[in-house]
Amino acid sequence: MNTKLQTGQAQSLLDARQEALKAAERQSLRPLGKLWGMDVFTWYNPSVYELSATISTFPFPVFWLGNAALVKELAQVDPKSMRSLAWCGQYDNTQIDLPTDVLGPMPLHTATESIEDALVILKSVKQNRHILLFTVAGNEWKTKLADFENFVQLNSNR
Repeated sequence: MNTKLQTGQAQSLLDARQEALKAAERQSLRPLGKLWGMDVFTWYNPSVYELSATISTFPFPVFWLGNAALVKELAQVDPKSMRSLAWCGQYDNTQIDLPTDVLGPMPLHTATESIEDALVILKSVKQNRHILLFTVAGNEWKTKLADFENFVQLNSNR
């Protein structure tokens, strides 16, 4: 009986460790490949501080697709990083709620109701030698991430 209990506990520990590793992988910056000459990355639920540091260290101009809450938070925490973006595409709210001192220097900021609408804009502003960073958080994050990854997969060969 004691052996069965130890085996069960060991399996529970292994399962918990495996789930923790999967969660850590989801919550880290992940390269997705190339799309129209751009290096593509995805990031589930990034910390605004890690996001800021990452944007500032990318070697090429950054196109960022993010949700309204994270866009607003980054603008408050690090307006310099926001102003450095080549494009900020907010994909879940058509209201732009950013100060003019952040919006003014940014070449392009768009706000759409859906990822699909933001991706239509991306097709028209795409540029070689840029970074495309897609961040996702909140409700329906799995669906949004899957939609974006499918879009990249379908369009990377064109």
